[in-house]
Amino acid sequence: MASVRSISASKPPERLLKQRLTSTSTPTSTLSPRKLALNRKTPLVVPTPTAPTRQKSSRMTSRKGPIGPVTSSTKVNSAIIEKKKDTIEAVTDQIDTMKIDDIPAIRPSSRASYAGTSSASIIDTESIRSIEEKPHDINEASSSSVINLNNSQFTLESFDTIRTIGTGTFGRVQIVYHRDSNTYYALKTMSIKRIIESKQSEHVRNEKDILSKINHPFLVRLYWTTHTSSLVFLLLEYLPGGELFQMMRKREKFDSKLSVFYASEVLLGLDYLHHLDILYRDLKPENILLDSEGHIRLVDFGFAKETKERTFTLCGTVDYLAPEVIQNRGHHKASDWWAFGVLIFEMLAGYPPFYDADQFVAYQKIVSGKIEFPRHFDYAAKQLLRKLLNTDQGQRLGSAKEGGDEIKREQWFVGVSWTDSYQLKVKPPLKPTVKSAGDTGNFDAYDEFDIKLTPHAAKHEVQLFKDF
Repeated sequence: MASVRSISASKPPERLLKQRLTSTSTPTSTLSPRKLALNRKTPLVVPTPTAPTRQKSSRMTSRKGPIGPVTSSTKVNSAIIEKKKDTIEAVTDQIDTMKIDDIPAIRPSSRASYAGTSSASIIDTESIRSIEEKPHDINEASSSSVINLNNSQFTLESFDTIRTIGTGTFGRVQIVYHRDSNTYYALKTMSIKRIIESKQSEHVRNEKDILSKINHPFLVRLYWTTHTSSLVFLLLEYLPGGELFQMMRKREKFDSKLSVFYASEVLLGLDYLHHLDILYRDLKPENILLDSEGHIRLVDFGFAKETKERTFTLCGTVDYLAPEVIQNRGHHKASDWWAFGVLIFEMLAGYPPFYDADQFVAYQKIVSGKIEFPRHFDYAAKQLLRKLLNTDQGQRLGSAKEGGDEIKREQWFVGVSWTDSYQLKVKPPLKPTVKSAGDTGNFDAYDEFDIKLTPHAAKHEVQLFKDF
């Protein structure tokens, strides 16, 4: 279990969410990846602990590259790392035997979560298993989990494009207006040629398959898919409240009441996925969007995977990676609960528990499992986080057969009515500013691009997306 020591009075929580570093932009993504560059001639020194500072662009998702690792015999020489703590020594010994290519590459993070799955990353190539029907008493949504996407009311010509609300490596997400139904949607468009070049076709098809099988009040809904000779399209629920991350940045940190509200809805969404044997694997504030009332939706299912077995793919966002993912020991549902603990900590503190500007040092902190609690954390929150951030995934809260039900019984959630929460009867403590159904004020502005200018793909490439 992660050991704990209180933060000193001289280290008050910093305003981290307002101090994140910016990255240079590229034509296809507003954020470019921060490459991990290690020089074997340069010693790796564990720095003196300082107050963490980070920006949104430092929150990048790591994953094995789409074309495999570049051949290299260079190894990380950690023999000269200052061994100040036993826990740091343990992870250093492991990193000492690791090739530079074994350290996960960086996935660019989209500025809008709708487009997060458009970044250059892949799902491991294990076959996708069919989702078994979930018992009705687990969640009412399970009885209609397979969504019929052959909706004849939708055609590309029936939409008016309003503006871009997110960009990614393969394309962009636009808010569109459907004239016949007088409804706004988020239309995700991805270039077939770019998908093929990055060897991401299986990744994109997998996202579509999982989105078409889920139906839950706290998971984004997919309404329709189609394709042309140059693009694939996903028509998604439009959520005008924007990202939870933006809300956190404005308020620095949340109080206990607001954190419990958001955490309870996230817990129900994750538990639903787990009962369908789906691992989410990329929980973070950027992937939690708000509707007009303030209820959450989990979005970006690019890393989600349906499996009953452990998986060994390095994927996720650096600050939220579980120790077993970093150490390649195999991970399953317990890794989502670790990320859930990191999310709760970040909501309450304003920064994640193992953050460091240096990705390599962040890995060391995660594997060591040492938590520094800010002084304003109450006893119930500390007890919950100790159990969720247990470095032993077999002993981690939520890893047993009961799953999310085990977490629901914790003292921190004692005031939650889970039935009312699922039925959206709990009024959100904080309502986002939304002036109309098509309001885009909670999303950043982006340069526009005429998607009709996207290069056409070859016929055999388009055939890969015939099911869209």
